[in-house]
Amino acid sequence: MIRRQSVLYALLGLCGLSAYTEEAKLNQFPKPKTYKYIPGELTMVDHVNRMGILRPDRSDEHNKYHWDLPHHFTMLPYGSIKFHGAPATLRDIPLGTHLHGRLHIGPKGGYRVPLLNSGYFQQVKNQPNRFSPDSQYSHVLLLEDDFSFYRRQGSTWTILSIDTEKLKLVAERTQWGSEKPEGLTGKQSFDLTAATRVWNGKAAGTQADLKVKQVILFNLTWATIYGPGRLTDIWIDEESRTKATKQQRATHHQFLRDHGVPALVESVEHLEKGAGNVLVQFYAGFDEQTLADFKLKTSGRLIVLESNLRSHDQGNDAKPFRVDEIIRIQKADPGSSGIQAEIYVPELLEGIRPGRSVRLKASTWPRGDLPREERISPFDIRPRFLEVAPAK
Repeated sequence: MIRRQSVLYALLGLCGLSAYTEEAKLNQFPKPKTYKYIPGELTMVDHVNRMGILRPDRSDEHNKYHWDLPHHFTMLPYGSIKFHGAPATLRDIPLGTHLHGRLHIGPKGGYRVPLLNSGYFQQVKNQPNRFSPDSQYSHVLLLEDDFSFYRRQGSTWTILSIDTEKLKLVAERTQWGSEKPEGLTGKQSFDLTAATRVWNGKAAGTQADLKVKQVILFNLTWATIYGPGRLTDIWIDEESRTKATKQQRATHHQFLRDHGVPALVESVEHLEKGAGNVLVQFYAGFDEQTLADFKLKTSGRLIVLESNLRSHDQGNDAKPFRVDEIIRIQKADPGSSGIQAEIYVPELLEGIRPGRSVRLKASTWPRGDLPREERISPFDIRPRFLEVAPAK
């Protein structure tokens, strides 16, 4: 058995795949721990179509001649983003932010073949070098900034030394959680710049506020290019970290009020005269604050979506619904919020089918239309300039 597994892992390695990854499907949640961890810097983004490009961190996993190649990605319908410890969308993430990703294999034929590990001159002569060697992992389950990534794991960093002349800050990671730590560990020497922001309590501080033994969280840019990275933001106390999370949560809640909460249609029971009972499961990022607006027996509006969570014309084609039951799932799948809703829809639309995505808007939320570039109807004016053409 051991020999068979070794052969399997070797074959998967030759194919550029992992024994613990699988192709993600748009119409169902993935199994736990079937993703590949890929950290990198956000270098380009199309927030409307939920696409972007990462520059992956440099590592010994790949030939050095393949470092820094662009990694195209598309968010899964249930793919989520965390920024400052709260749910976010791609429009919230500044370019240059270092992110930690959990990515799945994209559809077969929709990604580039991994580059061969050859010498530099052979590589540039025989291989296209416009795509990351991990390009097959193109579907994102989760993206997190450094703040969210370390906070989720129960980690903080303690400042050991500050060199204002060389602009260096040395800190050591402290692991408070029970998970096996991902990311940087031990002592690390980070770069300070004149642009590094320091957050102290409820106000913006200065670099003079940095002290040895302070417990901090941070965000990075230029990670692994010259060491572990440049510090863009440092939160030096719990009050400043709580404030950052609260502000981002408010930003995301307003986005949901304008667009609706995305969910997966799990089942449809057809009734007379085109009505139906629909079971939906909300995607990750649906929290208690948002749930409070979906009280039992209250009404709302349901909007049919494409897999990139764009609607055709939500101002005109939304249908009313009534909340009949809220169900909490004990062990939710990755990408799920762990909350289901049974709703009654008096007039079903073609797009309300099992496996499709929809958005739900509470009755107290705004009913205005979206900006033109976000709507698909009557025709799509937003080019998908980051979409990767299938390999030939």
